[in-house]
Amino acid sequence: MQGYILSTHTQKNEDLIVKILTQDSIENLYRFYGARHSIVHIGHKIDFIKEHNGIFMPRLRNIIHLGFGWERDLERVYAWQRFMELLSAHLKDIYHIEPFYFEILDSGAKKLHKQNPYRVMLEMYAQILHNEGRNPLNNDKCLLCGGALYAQSNTTESSAKLIAESNTQSISLIRGFLPIHTHCSQSTMCFNASQIYTFFTQLSTLHLDDEDIIKLYKILLLGL
Repeated sequence: MQGYILSTHTQKNEDLIVKILTQDSIENLYRFYGARHSIVHIGHKIDFIKEHNGIFMPRLRNIIHLGFGWERDLERVYAWQRFMELLSAHLKDIYHIEPFYFEILDSGAKKLHKQNPYRVMLEMYAQILHNEGRNPLNNDKCLLCGGALYAQSNTTESSAKLIAESNTQSISLIRGFLPIHTHCSQSTMCFNASQIYTFFTQLSTLHLDDEDIIKLYKILLLGL
């Protein structure tokens, strides 16, 4: 069985409870003397055996680290581990999942070899939102004041169409990339609405400059 380590929790005698995302489930397994095994780290892809003992929680046995070349780059490793922490919280109390989540991690891990790690994380998140049917820009009301977000949102046209056609409309984004008015925001996280719409529909960051990428990544770190 293969999976990605989402989190580890130290127990007595330096044992570990390891949370692993596989193709169709999220496993919580017990690893004896976990601190002595350097391959049990957040973000690692591993091959392993799940051993049932009928008394306590299943054990994590026969671990093989399926490493990637970029794991020697601390910046990429740090970004990857932060994303895993966010994904672990997002999938809290879920035990059975569709293969999409495993596949998106596999795809992201391959892209990290050459691509900007922050762009990879953002595109992975956009794909998760798309798969879960949660495009934050579908809401045309400001989350804080309740007013119309877009200048023409009182017409019969959809807010999505208005955003796509606007080259001047600006919005601010908060946790979860939820849009609010720029004048309702206390931060400087302001973006061109059309560019953000393109990001969430095309699931790509190619059209965004590095400054916007850094701002979007900071918002991502607030939580999925």
